[in-house]
Amino acid sequence: MDHKEKGIFDIVFDFFRSLKLTIFLLISLAILSIIGTLIKQNAPSVEYIQRYGIGLFNVLDFFNLFDMYRSGWFRTILVLLVVNLVACSIQRFPAVWNQIFRGPGAKELGDSMLKTLPYVERIKLSNRGGMKEDEIRSFLKRIFKDPQRIEGESSVTFYAEKGRFSRLGVYITHLSILIILIGALAGSLYGFRGFVNILEGESVDQLYLREKDEDIAKPIGFSIRCDDFRVTFYDLKRAEKIVKEYMSDLTVLENGKEVMKKTIEVNHPLHYKGLAFYQSSYGAIHDLAIGVQWKNKKETALLKVSEGGTVPIPNTPASLRVLKYSDQVHNFGEGVQVVLFKPNQEPRPFWLLKGYPKFDEQRNDEFILSIEEVIEREYTGLQVTKDPGVWIVWAGCSLMIIGLIVSFFFSHQRVWVRIPKTPTGEIVLAGSTNKNRVGFEKTFHHLGERVCSWVKQ
Repeated sequence: MDHKEKGIFDIVFDFFRSLKLTIFLLISLAILSIIGTLIKQNAPSVEYIQRYGIGLFNVLDFFNLFDMYRSGWFRTILVLLVVNLVACSIQRFPAVWNQIFRGPGAKELGDSMLKTLPYVERIKLSNRGGMKEDEIRSFLKRIFKDPQRIEGESSVTFYAEKGRFSRLGVYITHLSILIILIGALAGSLYGFRGFVNILEGESVDQLYLREKDEDIAKPIGFSIRCDDFRVTFYDLKRAEKIVKEYMSDLTVLENGKEVMKKTIEVNHPLHYKGLAFYQSSYGAIHDLAIGVQWKNKKETALLKVSEGGTVPIPNTPASLRVLKYSDQVHNFGEGVQVVLFKPNQEPRPFWLLKGYPKFDEQRNDEFILSIEEVIEREYTGLQVTKDPGVWIVWAGCSLMIIGLIVSFFFSHQRVWVRIPKTPTGEIVLAGSTNKNRVGFEKTFHHLGERVCSWVKQ
C-alpha cells in the first residue's frame, strides 16, 4: 500500500516538475496576455456586441475574456506556475545547498580525481631549490580565498576556490519569479480598477466599479476634491482642436481637513492609502434652467435640472428628464434633448432650442417648455486603481536582477596545485569551473606561467 502511494506521489511530482508543463504554461500565459491586450477589458456589453456581434460576444463572455486578469482560469495558470517552479527547485536545490554551505571537503589531488577535472597541466620539476610553497600560497590568495594546504604521503596539495555562492544564482532567479507570480495573484485577488467623475469645486467619497453592465459604488474612506481642471491645445491654424495635455488639481480630505494636494496629468497619478488616481478623461456637464409656461394660465415655473437628471413638473403628474445637451442642433444653435414621462403615455424624446423659445408650441401640450439658462461645468474623469501586489512584483523584479547578475557574471572556480616532496617529479595544476570557461582558462593559464617561471629560477 505504501509503495503504491509512493508511486502515485512520484507520478504527480514528476508531472509538476516537468519542463513540458513549464513551457506549456508560459506559452499559454503569453498567448492569453496578448489576447487580454487586444480585447478591451471591462467595457459595457453593448460596445462588445457592436464590435464582435452577439455570437462571438457570447463565446468570449463564456470564457470571461472581458475581465480576463481576474478570471478563475487565469489565476489557475499562475498557481500552476508557482507549483511548477517550486517542484523544479526542490528537486536539485538540496544538493546545491550542501555543496555551497558544507565545508569545502578538499582532498589530496589524486590520479583518479585528475581524470574528472577538465583543466590539467603538468610541469616537470628538475630542481626545487628556488621553489617555495609560500609563493604558490601567496599567488592563490590574491586570486582566490585563502588556500588550504593538504599534506599527503608524497606530495603537498594546495586547494583554493571562489564564487561558491554563484551556484545560487539560478535559484535566486527562481525565487524572484515566484515572488512576481505571488504579487500578480495578490493584485488579481485583492486589487481593482474603478472610475469616478468629479465636477470642478466638488468632492466625492466613493468610486465606481464596473461589473458586467453595472456600476457598483465603492466607498474609499476619504474624500477627494477637484479644485481646478485645465485643458491646453496645440497651437495649430485649423478649426479642429487637438488636445496637448489636460490636468487636474486634486485635494485629499479626511475628517473635513486637507491632508494632501497634487496636480495630476496623464501618467502622473496621485497616490494615497494604496489607491492611485490617474487622469484618464474629461468632459462637461450642463446645469439647465427650463421654463414652464401653461397655455391657459398666467402661471409659470422654473425648473433647475442637470444634464442626465430628472425633475417633476409642478402641479402635474408629469416629470421631465434631460438626456443630453448640444451646442449645435441642425444649425439652430444650442439645444437639449428631453423626454416627458406622463401616466399612460409612451415617453418620446424631443428637442428644446434656446434661441427659439416658442419652438415647443408644436407639441400642442398644455404647457410650453423653453431653455432659460445653460451653465457649463467641466469635470475630470479619473481612473482609480488598487494593486496590493505591485510592491511585491517590484521586489521580485529587483531580486531577479540580483539573480541574473550572480548567474551571468560570477562562477564557481576551483584550483588544485600538487607539489611533490621529492626534488624531482612534476607539479600538477588542475581546475574546474561551472561557467565562464573563457575567463577561467586565462586565470588557469596565468597560474601555469607563474609556476613555470618559479621552477626555472
